[in-house]
Amino acid sequence: MKRALVILAAAAALAAGCGPEATGPGASTPTSGSSGAGAAASDFTARDSEGKNVRLGDYLGKQAILLNFCASWCEPCVAEFPHLRRLYEANKARGFVVLGVAMDGPETVANVAAFAKRNQLNFPVLLDEDSRIASLYNPKKSAPLSVLIDKQGRIAKIREGYNPGDEEFLAKDIENLLAGTPQ
Repeated sequence: MKRALVILAAAAALAAGCGPEATGPGASTPTSGSSGAGAAASDFTARDSEGKNVRLGDYLGKQAILLNFCASWCEPCVAEFPHLRRLYEANKARGFVVLGVAMDGPETVANVAAFAKRNQLNFPVLLDEDSRIASLYNPKKSAPLSVLIDKQGRIAKIREGYNPGDEEFLAKDIENLLAGTPQ
């Protein structure tokens, strides 16, 4: 019985996401403020889990970008990572980049580098311990949250939460971005 409750709780967490007010099944959700779908992406610079500075502006207008907001304590994020790794590997030669944005605060930020390594993340994972990046793109601090930015530097799609199967929708969104098909 206890095992069934644990499985049920894990399934509920996957369906709901980890952040406040996460809406579940990969729903497209506009964020508040000026960073909703169709808006120009705002530049930022952040340190990654290896200590390197990464500037979004280095990619804006050149590549299609997926900002993936996650946290080391987020089970749906971990469930989504294998799919993100595959999507990145399959599309990076076509001008696609994934930037993970770890929303871990001061109490867990030290775990992010080991977390990224343990989950075999093959893309940069940025540290957002002061929530500056989240304030631009994810003010509700939902996790996981994916923000797709087209090659013109505009926000094309926002997907909140993760459920098994949502990777198919994300793959289609990425294909459309790379093909230049309107979202």
